[in-house]
Amino acid sequence: MKFGIVYAYWSKDWEGDYTETIVRAKKCGFDVLEIFTPLLLTLSDRQLAGLKAAAEENGIELAFLVGLGKRHDLSSEDLNVRREGVAYVKRILDVIRKLGGHCFSGINYCAWSDFDGVIDKPRRRAFSIVSVRELAKTAEDYGISYNLEVTNRFEQFLLNTSREAVDFVNEVNSPNVNILLDSFHMLIEEDSIEGAIVGAGAKLGHFHVGTNNRKPPRPGLMDWGQVASGLKAAGYDKIVTLEPLVRTGGTVATDSKVWRDMTGGADEDKMDADAMDGLRFMKELLL
Repeated sequence: MKFGIVYAYWSKDWEGDYTETIVRAKKCGFDVLEIFTPLLLTLSDRQLAGLKAAAEENGIELAFLVGLGKRHDLSSEDLNVRREGVAYVKRILDVIRKLGGHCFSGINYCAWSDFDGVIDKPRRRAFSIVSVRELAKTAEDYGISYNLEVTNRFEQFLLNTSREAVDFVNEVNSPNVNILLDSFHMLIEEDSIEGAIVGAGAKLGHFHVGTNNRKPPRPGLMDWGQVASGLKAAGYDKIVTLEPLVRTGGTVATDSKVWRDMTGGADEDKMDADAMDGLRFMKELLL
């Protein structure tokens, strides 16, 4: 099992200086840094090679995350939008390949936090499945696990529970299309955290951890015993990424609705210490 952290824990924005944060993640004891992908599409091959070299030099694996917008909605009623979305995600997968990555996760099957009114869910689900099937071929060619993130009802409407995700990936029917479960979202939507994890079983391709208020993992309201027992029963041995989203004043706060400082006024040293405490807590829980 490997342990990672999202770049956005240290940043007010989803994207920025990944090279500097690779060094920081290494210093804090992590194996993996998970980064948001849109910025990568603006980088030259030389810049991408520099990012890959920095990760290799520091022994940090890169994992990748996205939240698609309305323009690239793979479940859209508009065929042209779906086509543009497929082309866009293929470009992301190609960049991930160049960086030597094998883990691509997020709301990568519909639009993130962009829905209102009455929705024909079965129809939109069918459109999404067709789109993801096409992308699955590229993921298979590149050896990338395409992990569909199950999130709460306020962030998207297609996959809110592990059961919905299992049914979806079974219909896609690709060995490279898997599921990302997140303890924060499960606490909102699932009847049983352990049951949700066990239900995903071998299709659990990635796992995010955070508390009920998205601080770094620690004792509290989260039933960490169910997280541990579920992962053990599922035989999960891949990446566990800490996804604390705690800072205000940027795109992370706007998109994730962080309206108050969740760091307790922490300076950079305290941010690192809190990350290391969360990592220590998860290792004691799972190893």
